[in-house]
Amino acid sequence: MKLENLPRDFPDYLRHADEDAPVPRWEQVTRSVESKNIEMIQSVSRIIADTEDEPSAREAWETWPEEYRRSTALLIDKIFHEGWLDSVGPVVNLWDGGMVFQPRESLAAVLDSKSSYTRSALGNGLFAYLNSWNHKAWTRSWMENDSAMPALHVGLFANGGAEVHFDLFNPLYTNGAPSKDVFSLPVLGSFNHRLFRLHHRWEQSRYGAITRRSAVFYHLLRDEVPLSF
Repeated sequence: MKLENLPRDFPDYLRHADEDAPVPRWEQVTRSVESKNIEMIQSVSRIIADTEDEPSAREAWETWPEEYRRSTALLIDKIFHEGWLDSVGPVVNLWDGGMVFQPRESLAAVLDSKSSYTRSALGNGLFAYLNSWNHKAWTRSWMENDSAMPALHVGLFANGGAEVHFDLFNPLYTNGAPSKDVFSLPVLGSFNHRLFRLHHRWEQSRYGAITRRSAVFYHLLRDEVPLSF
């Protein structure tokens, strides 16, 4: 990824080449560097390869491109920190910054129970509803509301599958956000106007391929989440 010919206002904190971010080892993503973490090994093996056999899962992991390993480890670390890793089943498809997976039955109930997630429904205001407007295939979805950047965006498909990806700038960061950044109106609900502008400027534009990468997410997350690598 070439970080050249960028506009003058392109943020320095988004200028991270892939080479500037580490690629996690199996022992790191399973949190087994010092001693085997059986529970985490089982969780990661289930997600990576739909297996309880660690050697098979590890073999599959090591065939993935570096950016996929980094991205998936960041998602696992973030979801683990959020407390719903048990609701994540095997990966179906993945890319740098997100994955489609088979959810376990508890996923919707778990996310609905968390005050740190906002359901994309009209009952939560028009801004919350429109937050998943670009994901027409999702039947239900949720967004973190207490994390500014990057934040998890989660959706369910009609076929029973699920998607989770990082949004770099979170327009629904309202829980704990500075009051000057939050705009609220009856019916419309609340949204973070500062992050909304940044979201459109740097994600929903031709710069999205540069900014929405695990090399960028790594540097933003490492001071916010206890990462495994």
